[in-house]
Amino acid sequence: MCGPRVSHVRALVRGRELLPWLNPLLAGALCALGYVELLAPARYQGDPVWPGPVAANVAVVAGVTLPLAWRRRFPTAAPAVALVVLGVASAVLGGGEATTTFLVFIVATFTVVAHGRFPAAGAVGVVVVGAVHEVRDPHVHGVGDVVWAFGIVVVAALIGLAVRTRQLRIGDLETQAERAEREHSEQVMAALAAERAAIARELHDMVSHLVAVIVIQAQAGARALPADVEHAAEALATIEQSGRSALTELRQLLTVLSDEETHQVPLASLERLGELADGCRSAGLEIALEVNQVPPLSPLCDATAYRVIQEALTNTIRHAPGARTRVAVAELDGLVDIVVEDSGGGRGAGAGAGRGLIGMRERVALAGGAVTAGPSDGGWRVHAELPLDQTADARRGTGS
Repeated sequence: MCGPRVSHVRALVRGRELLPWLNPLLAGALCALGYVELLAPARYQGDPVWPGPVAANVAVVAGVTLPLAWRRRFPTAAPAVALVVLGVASAVLGGGEATTTFLVFIVATFTVVAHGRFPAAGAVGVVVVGAVHEVRDPHVHGVGDVVWAFGIVVVAALIGLAVRTRQLRIGDLETQAERAEREHSEQVMAALAAERAAIARELHDMVSHLVAVIVIQAQAGARALPADVEHAAEALATIEQSGRSALTELRQLLTVLSDEETHQVPLASLERLGELADGCRSAGLEIALEVNQVPPLSPLCDATAYRVIQEALTNTIRHAPGARTRVAVAELDGLVDIVVEDSGGGRGAGAGAGRGLIGMRERVALAGGAVTAGPSDGGWRVHAELPLDQTADARRGTGS
């Protein structure tokens, strides 16, 4: 999961040039400077800065500058070619005092240390070529000249080392971020897959036999009509009862999404909210419970509301023990409005992206509602809205 921005930065870390024309421009500028010094001709203490025949130095200037055009694509080979040409030219023609030579040393040193595959070997090669140049340069008169020349090279090497260290650090951070993102996505997908697999298992175990009863009774009722009306009426009553039981079982299984142990837990209800609050108080939470104007709820809505509050309080106990917590449940505009918020002291009621919060969102989504969780006033706030099932409410109100 590497986005365009991450890929772009990683290309730089691997040595690919962001501006492909920059290094050819640098190499061309150095080459032009070298030819100006050669053909002007530039002199140092009365001697040409490029010692030896002009024809030979025409090739030398090109050999020490033009390979640098590929220094980021070939960060080991390109500076190595330039340094070899410079070393051979110094040994054969003599060490010169050209500014071009000085700049090539700096660029080559920086490149092999910052981007080369073998920075230590590259640094040794720079020292060897520099030593050959200094030995063959007739204008080097003492230790001071050598120290000054190699001091500049050392500075270039240190800058290259700093750049290399930074690039390696960026690469490590990118790798860690990508691994964390990948692991997080895998955990989320695994949790969602487990939730849906649980639904499929429960659907088979809890509802399929009721559907089979409905089919059998429908067949029996059809055979009984019109000769045995009483038997047909009994079959229809059985079908109605089985259908209601199937709907109840289906609503109940929608609250069972994550743990196998929850298979044997009775259907949760807001009627048990007081017991839940007392249990959380015994664990150290200070809970203010507000249940206002809540009409009778369908089993699905009732169980989902209870599970949302239970999960939020469980996470508060886990991540913000001892926090002051407010639980508010009310009916607003045809929705069951649920708010669980704590005062902080930890990561809060909805912290993390584990199975708890994922399961909470799945339950609410399956019930047709929505849930949000996030920081609020130093603590954490969970807000859920669930639609009321008026048909189920009517059945429940009549005692069906």
